[in-house]
Amino acid sequence: MEPIDLGHIDVHQLPHSLQVLVACIGLEDAFRLTCVYGGRPKYIPKQVQRTSLALILSAESLQALINDFAGIALEIPKSDHFFRQIRNQHIQMGISNGVSRSVLAEKYGLSLRQIANIRRQETCVHR
Repeated sequence: MEPIDLGHIDVHQLPHSLQVLVACIGLEDAFRLTCVYGGRPKYIPKQVQRTSLALILSAESLQALINDFAGIALEIPKSDHFFRQIRNQHIQMGISNGVSRSVLAEKYGLSLRQIANIRRQETCVHR
């Protein structure tokens, strides 16, 4: 799997639950957490040594997560939200570079209408 560039992720376009997670532990760690546990509940213990989260999160992020959510089973959002935003950005770049909608639809496995909707979403965001 190629590395994911999260530098262009617009946190405000992510679901609220994911925005809260990003605010708590940062974009990189939130992405890692969603890749490993996305779509499932994950219990946040009260002590660092009682969790395997230390294997995927930085010590600072894990402590922040414990500070905010200790004793709660968090429903971790799916990583699809990140990947969809990155895909849509690639589609926007293709459109601005003159790639046809049909080529983009074929490349990303989407319909022409979906490509048009993504194109319209981008123009609405920049108004």
